[in-house]
Amino acid sequence: MFSIWLQLVMTSSALVFGAIPSHVPTTTSAVWMVAVQEFDAFLQDWKKGQTLANLRHPLFDLTGVSAVSGMMEIIRFSGEAHGQAGEITLSFYTLEGDKVFSPPGSVSVARVDEKRREFHVTGAIPRVLRGRTGVVQVTFTGEKRASYLLKVRF
Repeated sequence: MFSIWLQLVMTSSALVFGAIPSHVPTTTSAVWMVAVQEFDAFLQDWKKGQTLANLRHPLFDLTGVSAVSGMMEIIRFSGEAHGQAGEITLSFYTLEGDKVFSPPGSVSVARVDEKRREFHVTGAIPRVLRGRTGVVQVTFTGEKRASYLLKVRF
C-alpha cells in the first residue's frame, strides 16, 4: 500500500512542477493529488528539538521539530511560509500508508499570510503510533497545495 501511495505522490509532484511533458497521458486521479515533497528524513531524536535544514519548498519551509513542553505525546513542527495565504495542518499515517484518525482538537491548524509567516502546528500522537515508526504529513493548503512526508519514530 505504501509503495502505491509513494508512486502517486511522486507522479503528482512531477505533474505540478512540470517534470512530465504535456503530451504524456496522465490519469485524472494523479492530476488532483497534492504536490508532495518526499524526503528521506527519518526523525528519531526529535523530542528535545531538532533543526530541519533541508525541508524547503516555494510555498513553505519546515525548520524544526520538537515535543511540546516536555510532554512526549505531542509533536510540534515549526516553519515559515513564503507569503501566500493558507493553512498548515498535519496528519498521521502508518508505514503502510493508512491514515490514522486524529480526534477533533488533537491537531492544531496554523493560518499564514503575507504578514504572518512563522507558524507552529502540533498534533497529539495517536495511541496506535506511540512507540512505533509512522509518517507525518505536513500540508500547506491555500490557492496552491504542497506537503512534506516525514518518517518519524514516535
